[in-house]
Amino acid sequence: MGGVKEINDGTRGRVPSTISDGTRGRAPSTSEGVWGNYPVIMHLDMDAFFAAIEQSIQPSLKGKPVIVGGDPDSRGVVSTCSYEARNYGIHSAMPMKEAHRLCPDAVFVNTTGDKYSYMSAQVVIIMKRFSPAVEPVSIDEAFCDITAIHKRYGGPEKTAQAIKQAIKEELNLTCSIGIGPNRSVAKIASGSNKPDGLVIVPHDSVKQFLWVRPVDHIWGVGKKSAEALGKVGIKTIGDLAKTPEKTLKAMFGIMGLGLVRMANGEGETDVRASHVEYEAKSMGHEHTFDKDTNDRERVLGLLLYLADRVSRRLRQTGCVGRTVTLKVRKSNFKLITRAITLSANIDTEKEIFRAARKLLIDNRFLDEPIRLIGVNISHLKKSESERLDDFLIDYDPTKKRRELDKVMDGLRDKHGEEAIFFASSQIF
Repeated sequence: MGGVKEINDGTRGRVPSTISDGTRGRAPSTSEGVWGNYPVIMHLDMDAFFAAIEQSIQPSLKGKPVIVGGDPDSRGVVSTCSYEARNYGIHSAMPMKEAHRLCPDAVFVNTTGDKYSYMSAQVVIIMKRFSPAVEPVSIDEAFCDITAIHKRYGGPEKTAQAIKQAIKEELNLTCSIGIGPNRSVAKIASGSNKPDGLVIVPHDSVKQFLWVRPVDHIWGVGKKSAEALGKVGIKTIGDLAKTPEKTLKAMFGIMGLGLVRMANGEGETDVRASHVEYEAKSMGHEHTFDKDTNDRERVLGLLLYLADRVSRRLRQTGCVGRTVTLKVRKSNFKLITRAITLSANIDTEKEIFRAARKLLIDNRFLDEPIRLIGVNISHLKKSESERLDDFLIDYDPTKKRRELDKVMDGLRDKHGEEAIFFASSQIF
């Protein structure tokens, strides 16, 4: 796990090794001599992305098995889970009930799409500081062509390390990076030393790197395909590379030819740069009670906590919003949402809490026990740096609240999200 692994062909008297500090006896030729005019393609894969975001936001979850996907007694499946949870045999797409059986003490978290999309966009923004050729291929992975820019940063390794460091410092997340002469090799490399790994495969070491690996490491070979290949004695990528094309074409059609080429280290090098920037349409947080409750103080305390979390995200992104939505799931799992659109844009926890509290009371949600509650704000726009009201009145309590929020934000940035909070929000 972690560190830097560079694969070599053995002709320079070195065997593949894991290097933690990048200083142990390696020729500086990796950035120029070894790569020459070959493309240098990077694949970045975030580590346990959704679960890692939850652990980053809530430091109390660090080191605990975290499962993202919903309630443990729901009919849903695991979206992703932390590495601590994976130690129990839990994996993506596993039924939530099975995950709960394997690890009853795990922390189960509902998915929050806009939160994950926002963080994904931040990763892409960081990568684009280094190279404009960045192609996201899913919410937690992207390709990057560093052929033309890696020498500027001291070579592929130092470029990758700089990107990893920026993501760690700015987002408090880790990623695994693979570098190779094409997309296929880079992707296999990024998955070979997770989490927080960096694997570099120069063009003259591709076959050495690939051929010892299980055949299902090839991009596009799933469980069923691997089983079919295994039945004819093809168990490693090396076996696949040495199989006649006509044999694979008979088994998989035209796809078989592509498999042989990937097994021999061939692959696409084009990285189609994306220019689409993420713009959140809404932001929200929700919480599932350990036990259904309609205790007024407990529910209102949680509501204040959620309003504070939403307010914090608005300030982090420089946004304000006008529509506050309250989400309530009752004991019978019935989900109800109610919304209110305000006359002015808001961004403080007090304003958000006031609107959410009105929705809670007016709709008599406390008449029955509540299982889950959430607060969301939409109709977002970028906040203005100066407000007209600031010039019209000498004392504005909302302005004072924002100044307090800035102080709290500074403490949270330095010490974590749970470093400071409103006292009444802790009674839930």
